[in-house]
Amino acid sequence: METGMTAAGVRSIRFLDISAQNRKDGFRVVAPVIQPDDVALRGYYASLELRSGLRLHATDTVDMFDLVTQAQSEPGLTLGVFLTGMARVSLGGHPITLGGDRAAPHAFALYSGEQDLFERRGLRGQRVRKVNVNIPQGWLEAEDWPAVRSLSALCGDHRTLRTWTPTARQLEMAARMVEPVAGMPYLDSLYRESLALEFVGDVLRLWLEADDPVTVGPRDRNRLRRACEFIDAHQDARLHVDQVAKAAGMSVSALQRLFHAAHGTSVLDFARTRRLEQARQALERGDLSVTDVALNAGYGSPANFATAFKRQFGLSPKDVRRRG
Repeated sequence: METGMTAAGVRSIRFLDISAQNRKDGFRVVAPVIQPDDVALRGYYASLELRSGLRLHATDTVDMFDLVTQAQSEPGLTLGVFLTGMARVSLGGHPITLGGDRAAPHAFALYSGEQDLFERRGLRGQRVRKVNVNIPQGWLEAEDWPAVRSLSALCGDHRTLRTWTPTARQLEMAARMVEPVAGMPYLDSLYRESLALEFVGDVLRLWLEADDPVTVGPRDRNRLRRACEFIDAHQDARLHVDQVAKAAGMSVSALQRLFHAAHGTSVLDFARTRRLEQARQALERGDLSVTDVALNAGYGSPANFATAFKRQFGLSPKDVRRRG
């Protein structure tokens, strides 16, 4: 087991033996029976208590057992993004699937209005790469925001689950929160706290906008689908917005408004994030060199690709390929 301490005194664990943990939240391993020296999860895990009152959990791990764990869930709202994998959990005995069976990234919000028993069922060999931001009960109400009452109502009742496809910006923030700051551990907590606050703000803003949404009808959804298909089919080319707009059958300005309404980002930022996410998946598979992946992603220079990749994920392409 390898552990370390950040400048803020927050423990991060790389090779995690969770059977050895005795935590105040009542955490315990239900099954199977494992020995104190057995590694239950292998990979990277961090749990940070942020100064803002939020709590951040970031993980990129593989389950070494069909592990069943339980903990006491405190009242509050959990916002999360599954970049890879899924989780089968239950709250108060009610089964919940987070992440789904799809390979695509998946975002969720789970509201707990009272203390309840939280259970997770892991699957041996499954990799989970995700980030959770826990907002404690009363955190929103402590702010003097005109929209607080509306946001609190949007959380719903106890055990309310909301799911959505994360925007390109949310994917970018989630990926950065999962990875520690390379070479600057003393900035790690501050860096991820800023991302966590931005992530929470982005999700809540979209919730409020969705409560009074810009209507995206069937015709616009078809246009959006054509635009995304065109983007995916031209990953190795330098796209121009007018090309995508022509493929979608609409003006550039209308397409930009549609992308901001549906994905919370511009057309080109959406395309760039899609290219880099696909490049990361190719590097993790390890069947192509960094140069080949850079060319397939439309970058003529591996150095430019490496710069954009590290800005997006906080890791170099070589580091991701080596880990994969």
